[in-house]
Amino acid sequence: MMGAQLAIRLAKSGHEVIVFNRDRSKAQIVEHSIAENKIRIASTPAEVGNNAKFVIVCVKDHQAILDITTAKGDAGLIDSPNSDRTGKGFIVIQCSTISPTEANHVADLYGNKSIKVITVPIIGGISAAERGELILIAAGPKKSFIRAKSLLKDISKQVFYVGSNHGTASTLKLAVNINIALIALALAEGLAFVKGTGLDPDIFIKILNSTYFRTGLSENKGPKIIHDEYSPSFSVANMAKDLKLTLQTAYNSGLTLPVTASSHSIYKASEVVGLSNLDYTSVASFILRLNGISRFGKRKKVE
Repeated sequence: MMGAQLAIRLAKSGHEVIVFNRDRSKAQIVEHSIAENKIRIASTPAEVGNNAKFVIVCVKDHQAILDITTAKGDAGLIDSPNSDRTGKGFIVIQCSTISPTEANHVADLYGNKSIKVITVPIIGGISAAERGELILIAAGPKKSFIRAKSLLKDISKQVFYVGSNHGTASTLKLAVNINIALIALALAEGLAFVKGTGLDPDIFIKILNSTYFRTGLSENKGPKIIHDEYSPSFSVANMAKDLKLTLQTAYNSGLTLPVTASSHSIYKASEVVGLSNLDYTSVASFILRLNGISRFGKRKKVE
C-alpha cells in the first residue's frame, strides 16, 4: 500500500517512475493510476536499477528485501548494470521496517557490490503519503543522504538524519511503533469499557478528543472504530511483525519491555482470529470479542 502511494506521489511531483512488484497486477494498478504515462512497469528488479538514479524499496519484511535484491537469474537489484563501481550508479533508499540487525545486513549486502544505500523508514499512513506529508528517519552515508534529500522532500514534510549507522533509523522507527501500538490498545480498551457498561462510545470519543490526552489516532481513527470501519492503512499483521522485531532487538540488547510484550500477544492473537489484513485498530474488535461483544453496532445514548 505504501509503495504504491510513494510511486504515485513521485509521478505527480514530476518524476519519471519505474515500478516493480512481484505481483505484476499490483504494479499495473499503479501504472494505470497516472494518465500522463509517468509510471511504467519493469520486468525485474535489475531493470529498475538500470533505469534509475534512485531505487526506493518499500516491502513487508527482510525476506522480501532479499527476494528483490538477489532474485534468481541475475534479475536482482544488485545485478543491475547501473550498479556500477564509479559512485555514479543508483542509490538504494530502503524504506521497509526491519530490525536494526537486518538493516545493517541489507546495507552490507549492497555495500559488497559497491552500491550506495540509505535506510529511511517511514512514519505516516497512506493519506500522509498521498499529500507528501510523511515523516522520514534517514541513516547511512551522509553524502548519499545529501544526494537523495531533494527526492525525500517530495514525499515528506520532515526528514530526520540520524547518522551513518543504518540500525539507528530502524531502532527509532520501532520505538515510534511501540507508541502507536499502545495508543491503539488504550483507545480500544477505553471504547470496550464504555460499550460494555452500556454507554455510548461516541460520547467517550468526543470527551477524549476535547482533552489534552487526545491523539491523532483518537481523532482520526476513533470515529471509524465505533462504526466498525477497519479499512487498512497499516495492518494488524504488520504491527505484530514490527512488535516482534522490537522484542527481538530489546532481548539482544538486554532489555525488558513488558508492556510491549503484552501488546504483541494481543496483536498476534488478533491476527490468529482473522483480523490479520484489517487495520491495526481492529484490535478493538478483538477486545470486544474477549468480552462477549460482537461489535460496537448500535449504541446507547447518554441522557
